[in-house]
Amino acid sequence: MFPIKYNYQNKMKNILIAISLLFLAKFTYAQDLVKKIPANAFTVATIKGDNVFKLMFVKDFNESFVVKKLLTETSKSLDKEFTSIEDFGINLEKNMYYFNQLSDSITYNCFLIPLKNAAKFESLINDKDKKFKTEGAIKTMILPDSTSIIKWNNDMMYFITGSIRSSFFADSTNSARYGIKEIRYQNNYDDVAIADSAMVAVDSTMVVTAEPAIEEVIAPPVVKAKTYKNASAKKTSAKNKNKKQPAKKKAAVKPKRNKVVEEIEIGDLPITGERNDVDSAVAAIQNANGDEQYDDYQKKRTEQDAKKKQLVFVWMTAQADKIFNTSYESIENNKSYAASLDDKAIAEVWVSSLQDVYNSIVPEFGTYGKTGLMQGYGSLNAKLFMDKTSFRISTGLELAKDQADAYKKIMNRKLNKNFLKYIDSEKAIGFMGYSIDTKAYLEEFPKLMKQTYGAFLGARMDEEIELGTDLFSLLLDEEAVSKVVKGDALFVINGLNTKEVTFTSYEYDDDYNRKEVTKTKNETLPDFLFMFSSEDNRLMNKLIKYGINKNYVSVNENIYKIEEKKSPIDIYFMIKDGIVFFGNSLAEMQGISNNTYKASISKTHKNLLAKNNFSFLFNAKNLVGKVPNDEIGGEETAKKFNETLGKMGNVYMKSNPIKGNLVSADISAEIPNGHENALKYLFSLIENAAK
Repeated sequence: MFPIKYNYQNKMKNILIAISLLFLAKFTYAQDLVKKIPANAFTVATIKGDNVFKLMFVKDFNESFVVKKLLTETSKSLDKEFTSIEDFGINLEKNMYYFNQLSDSITYNCFLIPLKNAAKFESLINDKDKKFKTEGAIKTMILPDSTSIIKWNNDMMYFITGSIRSSFFADSTNSARYGIKEIRYQNNYDDVAIADSAMVAVDSTMVVTAEPAIEEVIAPPVVKAKTYKNASAKKTSAKNKNKKQPAKKKAAVKPKRNKVVEEIEIGDLPITGERNDVDSAVAAIQNANGDEQYDDYQKKRTEQDAKKKQLVFVWMTAQADKIFNTSYESIENNKSYAASLDDKAIAEVWVSSLQDVYNSIVPEFGTYGKTGLMQGYGSLNAKLFMDKTSFRISTGLELAKDQADAYKKIMNRKLNKNFLKYIDSEKAIGFMGYSIDTKAYLEEFPKLMKQTYGAFLGARMDEEIELGTDLFSLLLDEEAVSKVVKGDALFVINGLNTKEVTFTSYEYDDDYNRKEVTKTKNETLPDFLFMFSSEDNRLMNKLIKYGINKNYVSVNENIYKIEEKKSPIDIYFMIKDGIVFFGNSLAEMQGISNNTYKASISKTHKNLLAKNNFSFLFNAKNLVGKVPNDEIGGEETAKKFNETLGKMGNVYMKSNPIKGNLVSADISAEIPNGHENALKYLFSLIENAAK
């Protein structure tokens, strides 16, 4: 029995080991491309082919309008026949990546694409001479401008492009290290004046920048001018001006106008003659010298650009070789990146930190960009989901603990439930609601400002910032303010109305005299209702009383109207049950006032508003036919516009509760009936819009 048991255990052990190895090998291969992304990547974007093609078979994908267009255009441009997306040789079941790397000197933009058939991929390269280098299993192609490189093997393709950061060579130390000169063109012929008894000299000057660089200025030659009142005055040359001139007999001559004679030196070239002749000669020489000067500038500028391009190429080559031939720490070991991933997403984007984003967008801020203006804001991510009922974009932002704690206090309020009585889901085109704790916001605001702008202004302003935040807190009574404006509000658009409005225009007669004319036109305006909570109405009542006394406000029962003649719409407001209402429909305001306003909110919309600090809805179907044809390009365009709206589902936005140190929000769109899933629905929308 023992040998049998022993053999059985060994077999089972071997089978388990084999299965584990196969699973590990498959997992390692599936994750192979992410392992190629360096740990210091600034941005990483992923398209998950496997999740995409779960929603649509390759056959259906090829038959879609978008892909058909792609295949047709690719076939034309490469003069080859492509009938399927698979003809590109890409492995559609694996993840495709884009990543970006930043340094003080260069920015890399890179793509990692998994290959299923390298030979098919090579057929995309429109290069009859096959001008690419082969080293073992790796092939390399340099694009004609030498600013991009493509490398591939049987499993993956890597594309890299690089660009020098402008601020790098603004540093004279970096310029000197790489022998780079900043070439500037200085043309000041227009500033050179040839005047009587004047000498004008133009010097080559160094242009001073905030960060001095090695610089060469191409400047015009020195121009000198001397002026004489008549021709005889110029008969003395530099060689014989000290010699005595022989006496001449006086002879009666006809008086004539003195000629103005000038002597001009441009560089070492002297020109002498009457002013008009000299001006013409100077212009000709200056034009010739200007052309020569500009050609010299262009030549030197081209030389420096070539040096920079060569430097970029050397750096890109080293980076590309590293991707294929070197082991290094990959981005998958970054905890923030790993935490942002979701297996159900079909596409993802991750950015390392908002501080890095700020530094990259505003490099001209120099040291201010590195002082921590975005301190406390960590990585940013976005994910795209598609399923049978909707598609959704989810975004997340990491916060430092202090900031996360502050925002948790600020967001500790729900929307006033009484607002929900004034939303009619059947007719509303859209709404937006938000709720914050005003008292908590005012208490946390100075701390947030100090954290942000304290870093920007520097340590030398610490005392002033501290004084300013204390003064802010002293001047404001947070408790009192929070009673006047509690911090929740709701804005609803119930429809669109066309109204004839008057406006002032001007006409001109034949003598261009302006005459003021009053005209009328039809405008499409929203029918809106806005409301916010208020416990203390004393300040509001004082403002109303002041407006009535100054004829800015009129009142009918308890409904007030803002008297503004230039406004295209009438604005009404009222205070009722702890809510301040604003709207442009008198009928709606009267209905609210006498408790006859009828509305019915759906359960979905109720949950959206009640459970989130921020929420937004756009009901496209309720907008169909509401916009006049002439305002959207005529009848044909309006028809297509309304057809597209009619096929759209509701669009939502909402914030999510803060979890740990992550603040997040979602944007989603419903899929109407008759569509299998979100991807096919999206393709149908694109096709409909393109027709």
